[in-house]
Amino acid sequence: MRILKYVYILLVAALLVACARDKEPAEAAIKAAGQAIEQIRGEAALYVPEKLQELEAGLKAAQDNFAKKEYKAALDAANGLAGKAQEVAKAAAEKKAELTKSWEDMSAGIPQMMDAVKSRLDILAKSKKLPAGLDKDKLAALNASYDEAMKQFQEAKDAAAAGSLSKAIEAGNAIKQKGMEVATTLGLKQQ
Repeated sequence: MRILKYVYILLVAALLVACARDKEPAEAAIKAAGQAIEQIRGEAALYVPEKLQELEAGLKAAQDNFAKKEYKAALDAANGLAGKAQEVAKAAAEKKAELTKSWEDMSAGIPQMMDAVKSRLDILAKSKKLPAGLDKDKLAALNASYDEAMKQFQEAKDAAAAGSLSKAIEAGNAIKQKGMEVATTLGLKQQ
């Protein structure tokens, strides 16, 4: 009976040593993963938020395992996160480049379209007789739509400058749509 008691104590001690052996590497891996995620958080949150959420879920799982003293599971969960963070950073950079290109194309085309609309509005404002289907009230409404679109375009440019390219592109699409509607009403040909 005594021997069995000593064997049990030795097994418990071996288990504690094994757990302690995994604790420091798990703690270091969790810390490294947390730092890697923090370094990419800003760009990832803007351009690939769903991938950032996956990383954060992995880090939380590692932290939860660590808190439960399941150090091996914590180490396994945290080990690949720093590498995945670099993959997410690359995906964010690619998405940013794609959105930047889209915004640049859009922001170059909108002023040309809006200049044509403004020119036509100015001509009609000076005209003694308005075309059929257009009266002074409708012309005033079109001018107001033009002014609103230009205000929105400035807001979109500000959003793009602040790094919110998705918001800028969304606003740019709405401005293009509004500009095309005004241009169609004015009888301008669409390119």
